[in-house]
Amino acid sequence: MIDFDSGVLNDDRLLVIDDNEDIADILEEVGLDAGYSVQSAHKPDQVQKIYQEFNPTVIFLDLGLIEDGSGYGDEGLDVLRYLSEQKCKARIVIISGKSRRKRELTQIQGQGLHLSMVGHISKPFDIDKIELMLIKMRGTERVTISD
Repeated sequence: MIDFDSGVLNDDRLLVIDDNEDIADILEEVGLDAGYSVQSAHKPDQVQKIYQEFNPTVIFLDLGLIEDGSGYGDEGLDVLRYLSEQKCKARIVIISGKSRRKRELTQIQGQGLHLSMVGHISKPFDIDKIELMLIKMRGTERVTISD
């Protein structure tokens, strides 16, 4: 597997958007174990730059990002709007401690923005389940996720 820091991108690229660095670190490790190049954005103002440079194929998005004045933040819906503006083709998985209803509604809103919303997972999450999901998404198999 080729690391993003080396300047060469792997075909499978995971962007983790989560303000909790401990959770992001866990998801990064799982992504690396599943064969992905991985980058993280911990603050909403980091999303634009990392997204444009990294061009992810899969995005894990936390809904409870802390607003930092960048215009993107709060519930993660602003990040989805930005991704829609960029005509993002990555598969997006919501990983959040918000209620199931909130995750489902945000998934529907993302679909309305013409994004590839493949599902949602609650926090705390099962690491093995996430790794298996990432491995399945490396192929052409259609994956739908929910817990």
